[in-house]
Amino acid sequence: MADEKKKGYPKIPMNNWFLLRDKFKQRTPEKVTPSYLASALNMGERSASANIIPPLRVFGLIDDSGKPTDLAYEWRDDNKYPAVCKIILEEAYPRELLDLFSDPDAHLKDIAAWFARDAKVGESAARAYSATYMMLLEADLARAKEKAAQSKPGSGPVKSTKTSMNSSSVVSKPTKSVPSTKIQDLVEETSVNDRREKRSFSPKLHVDIQIHISPDSSPEQIDKIFESMAKHLPLMG
Repeated sequence: MADEKKKGYPKIPMNNWFLLRDKFKQRTPEKVTPSYLASALNMGERSASANIIPPLRVFGLIDDSGKPTDLAYEWRDDNKYPAVCKIILEEAYPRELLDLFSDPDAHLKDIAAWFARDAKVGESAARAYSATYMMLLEADLARAKEKAAQSKPGSGPVKSTKTSMNSSSVVSKPTKSVPSTKIQDLVEETSVNDRREKRSFSPKLHVDIQIHISPDSSPEQIDKIFESMAKHLPLMG
């Protein structure tokens, strides 16, 4: 049972927990040292000594000299993993916490609130304590590894990017509004041509056209533009 007078609790990132477990499954080291952890977890030796070795000792996976315990060998076994997590919970956490939160579906924020009150720590430390506790409480290899993969940098959902293409050249000058009468004439003429040259294929293609007309364009030039569109639009259908 953890010393309840010492208001500190083990915390270890989920990624490191499962990566180290995989290393132990491949070959259990004779001794867990800061140097070993630095290489296995791609981190600095000082960080490994301060953040990884202490929780491994509290959990009973290594002894004071860094030698893996019998529990560490059972920790590697997928079939024994839930039982090992239960043993760690019973040994490393106070009974009050276990009595309050023994269900894997417990709310993480409620557990964090308990740690914040009991250990008198801030939100960041409370969240770290509660995340480690919940990881052990769930004792679900498939679910935990999925969460660990999602928490890796760059593993979030890929966002689709949209590209837009404008066939007309960019005009820096403000565009001139097109007279409604000319639009109506264009629509009617296009409709007549559509009826004449109606094609019997499917699916249909929908085309959106943007027209940018310089304010300097003369009425004759505008007429020519619409005459050309009326002539060639049916071919785009």
